[in-house]
Amino acid sequence: MIILYAIPIFVLLIIIESLFDVKKKTNFYRFNDAIGSLATGMLNRTMNFITLYANWAAYSALFAYFGFQSLTESVLVWIAAFIIYDFFYYWSHRLAHVYSLFWNSHAVHHQSEEFNLTTALRQPFTGFVKGSIVYLPMVFMGFDPTIVATVGSLNLIYQFWVHTRFIPKLGFIEFVFVTPSNHRVHHGMNDCYIDKNFGGVFIIWDRLFKTFEYEQEPVIFGVRKQLNSFNPFYANIQIFWNMFNDIWLGKSVKIAFKILISRTGRRPEALAIKHPVERLNLKTYKRYDPVSNLSLRPIIWTQLVFSMAYTVWFLLFIRSEPFANALLHFLPLGLALLSMTWLLEARKIGLWCEAVKLFYLVFACIYLPNTWNENLIYGYSLIATVVLFLSLITIKKEVISEA
Repeated sequence: MIILYAIPIFVLLIIIESLFDVKKKTNFYRFNDAIGSLATGMLNRTMNFITLYANWAAYSALFAYFGFQSLTESVLVWIAAFIIYDFFYYWSHRLAHVYSLFWNSHAVHHQSEEFNLTTALRQPFTGFVKGSIVYLPMVFMGFDPTIVATVGSLNLIYQFWVHTRFIPKLGFIEFVFVTPSNHRVHHGMNDCYIDKNFGGVFIIWDRLFKTFEYEQEPVIFGVRKQLNSFNPFYANIQIFWNMFNDIWLGKSVKIAFKILISRTGRRPEALAIKHPVERLNLKTYKRYDPVSNLSLRPIIWTQLVFSMAYTVWFLLFIRSEPFANALLHFLPLGLALLSMTWLLEARKIGLWCEAVKLFYLVFACIYLPNTWNENLIYGYSLIATVVLFLSLITIKKEVISEA
């Protein structure tokens, strides 16, 4: 819940940074990329709260069942927990980069080809298993699961501010803490920056285990296997899909096993020869930046406002609902995220998806059990329908004038 309370601050800081970007004309923000990152973050929060709760419940059950001696709460215990958590975070993060199976989830955070505060919110919803295992030793050490969950949230909140290009190197602070400069290195796909600077709060782990690198040459942000999409659902399954496609093409249990335990970026030699994958050339690399019709911007903005408000509402009020009811309430958000990102990709299916979402909202208010404020939903649906209709008229006029 700590993360939930931090969301308004995150949004305010993103607005301030984006306005500063416009004023300085630095072009650190790109509309479609920023919306894609925000959409992925909203999907993470709404899909991930179940797994986060499951992790905490599992830790609590283990703590109670084995009767661990709980450390008496004190300032020193909290400080120790914070530092130890970051130590395990370093290894969890490093593990996510080294092995393909774990990179498949973590890659979502690195897929953005820009680097700004929206990138911090770009998180996967498929990486909870690894985290559950890595932090388990803290329970055996006697740290109460509530403490583990709290310092974990604080660790994540700290990492928000380091996702910016506006803050330069910070002198001696760089030697102890993770800063924007050394975290920019971590997000770089330059050869000299690959698998560097894994720390969450403290950079000392990287210095100690020889994975530290200074920011020197200009950073090229992104991943070597371009996503070429702003769709948050596709972002979460794309690399898993590629992995299972390789397993299918390998047609061998031995090759399948090699793929599952492979190091990131490596494929079995027989598969690489028979089914080669083109490597990204950084010299000819171009960012994914499709041209979307400006007439669609009003729809995208209404979807963004709806999605952000709905995400907060969903996290506040749908936490303890049965799965079927939670799914019923999740569908409008899922459709909004799909429609919004498809429109950013200049795909007409986004318009149909928006129409389906609006129809579903009204239908659910009339026929399905829900916990919405129905007057609010009807009001939003009316406004969004008018915006959709006006946008369609504008698009048709533009097509006629071009003809």
